[in-house]
This record gives sequence, C-alpha cells and structure tokens, in this order.
Amino acid sequence: MIALLAVDLDGTLLRTGSTLDPASARAWVEAAQDGVRVILSTTRTPFTTCRFAAEIGLADPVICTNGALVLGSPSGPVWQQRAIPTQVAEALVSQADCGGYPLITTAGDVTYHLRQDDQLPGESRPGHRTVARNLDALVSGDVVTRVLCYDLDGIAELQATCASRFPEQVHTETYLRPDGSVKSTGIFAAGSDKGTALRFVAGRLGVELAQTMAIGDNPNDLPMFACAGVRVAMGNATGSVKAAATAVAPTNDEGGVAWAVERYVLGG
Repeated sequence: MIALLAVDLDGTLLRTGSTLDPASARAWVEAAQDGVRVILSTTRTPFTTCRFAAEIGLADPVICTNGALVLGSPSGPVWQQRAIPTQVAEALVSQADCGGYPLITTAGDVTYHLRQDDQLPGESRPGHRTVARNLDALVSGDVVTRVLCYDLDGIAELQATCASRFPEQVHTETYLRPDGSVKSTGIFAAGSDKGTALRFVAGRLGVELAQTMAIGDNPNDLPMFACAGVRVAMGNATGSVKAAATAVAPTNDEGGVAWAVERYVLGG
C-alpha cells in the first residue's frame, strides 16, 4: 500500500515546455482523494512549486530547492530550511563575477539572474530580478538557499571550489540531459537533498518509508530513490536513474506519472 507519493517536477510531472501533464495531474488528484499524501519534490523555488501545487489543487507538504526548504503546505508554514553560509555564498558569487559567467541565485523569496546586455536591472517577472553583478543578489541580506550555474566552465570551477574549500558547508548536484550530457549544477546548504527531505516529511506525517513511492528523472532524484519503497524512473530519465528504479514509466510527454500512479497507487 502506497501512503505517500513524492514526484519531481521538471522532466517528470511537467511536460516539455514546463506545462503540467493533464492525465498525470488527474491521477494525482485521484490518489489524494483516496487518502494518499501527494507531495512535490523539486529543485524549483517555492514561488513556482506552490503555483503548480495550487494548479493541481494539492494541500500536502512540498519539498523545494532540492530539499533546502520544506513547507507544511503550499501556503506554509516552513517546516525546515537550510541556508548556504553567508561567507560561502559571497565567495561563490564573487568567483563567478571574476570568471565572467552568470549564476541564478535564490535569496529569500527572490531569484536573481545576471542581466543580459539588453536588460536593465530590476524585476523581470514576479519573483525574479535581474542584477548587474552576481554579487548584487546578496545585497538584500536574505538567506541564500540555491545557486545554479549553466555555464560549463563555471560549473567546473564552482564544483572544484566547493569540493576543496567548502566540503562541509555545501551540497552540490549535477543535472544531466537524457543523453547524459551536463546541463547545470546546483549548490545548496549541506544536507539539502531530496532523500533527507523525504525522510523528514514521511516522519512528520507518520508514514513508513516502505509505503512511499518516488518518481523522477535526474540523478538528484536518486537520494529519494534510496529511501522510497517503490521507485519509478521516467522514460526520459538518465541511465543511472533507470538503473535504480523499480520500474521505468513512459516519458514525461507520454503521461509517465499517470502510468505510475495508476499502476502502483490506484491499483489499475
């Protein structure tokens, strides 16, 4: 019996183009109506994670920013938050400014992007601001929960810095495309991974880990797989994720989440 369902967003519940798969969303609602706790588990910030949860109509806890932030529901309260130490964040964004590559830095409720040549600093869309320097993301003094880098040279430099200077303070994740090529890297506070967060949420809800199911597509979902009773990889998942899975579903564009929920949760 599955009592808790944890599902990744990008490449899993979201189709190519970052839209919700209607069939998968309906299956989620059915599972929730049957008493299953259904939670989103994603690297995305609360701003977009909670928007998708509201679109589906979910009220269960959400795991955001790769486990750095756990909310008791899309509207709160905060159950757990892990912040990158200020000095570490300053060192990383300063390194990026010296190297001339852009970061995406989440501080407080705002995600900061290094502006392009045709952009002015300021709000680009709700919850997002462009800045002239990566370091400007820290001016507000808000705690930093996530740093992302898509520049391949920058990825190598930041990973080396984190491993050599801050191995106890931060946790890094490398995100891959389905063909195994590197897409980006994420830097979070130590202990910020989806598996640790799933264990925490299951404990708060009184659910045995053997009664949990995790669905994902990228290596940062593997910590979730390591503790879940049932593990489903999407058809578009990387090889390492498929190898760790109980089953491989169709792709995110083919209703893979709906297939998994119907097979393992709804008894179809």
